[in-house]
Amino acid sequence: MRCDLHIHSCLSPCSDLTMVPNEVVKYSPKIAAICDHNSGENVLSFYKVFEKHSKLLIPGIEIQSVEDVHILGYFNKIENLLKVSKVIAEHLPKISYDPEKLGYQLKVNERDEFTSLETIPLGFPTDLPLKKVVELIIENSGIPVYAHISRRFGVLYQLGLFPDTSKIKIAEVTNLEEYKIACNHGLIPISSSDAHSLNQIGVRYSIIENAVSSIQEFLIALVNGKVKTIWDY
Repeated sequence: MRCDLHIHSCLSPCSDLTMVPNEVVKYSPKIAAICDHNSGENVLSFYKVFEKHSKLLIPGIEIQSVEDVHILGYFNKIENLLKVSKVIAEHLPKISYDPEKLGYQLKVNERDEFTSLETIPLGFPTDLPLKKVVELIIENSGIPVYAHISRRFGVLYQLGLFPDTSKIKIAEVTNLEEYKIACNHGLIPISSSDAHSLNQIGVRYSIIENAVSSIQEFLIALVNGKVKTIWDY
């Protein structure tokens, strides 16, 4: 079974406004995660729509540390994600936000209706060090993951090394070279699309061989290395 564990919604300033629940669900595999930049505010709407379509939606977020490193966080419960999201909002810059220059950040309901414009600049780094970002995710029963490790804002692109693999055990990879790097550092590799538009959903994906019926069951499989990439075969 395919899963895409890194999809952005219309809340992310760099994402298409077409990334609304009832459109995203059409293109998504059976298991997906919404991971907006520095916020989890749209996840509940997506969760409701995915549930109606008998698909599993993993609550997620993509947090940008003060070092400009992107870290994904996956959560068993939406309320835990929202706790993290609230803390992250307090650590983003307090600046005037112009959506025409920086991108629209739109909250949406399960009927694809835009409900409000987020004015906190989600596309900026927080003032939290990488270590604190990881701790925040873990303290709220989440699973931290290095995002797109060699691309811009990936840990290797920004820092040139993995600073700590004791608390982060999973890395998102986009090609065979990154897959080998992750494996050589004792990390569990996964692959996802990082989709910002509908046509990008599922262009990269991971695979789980055994059927799962709940978020918790899927996350247990994830941390135990049961979610594979195409390079595992």
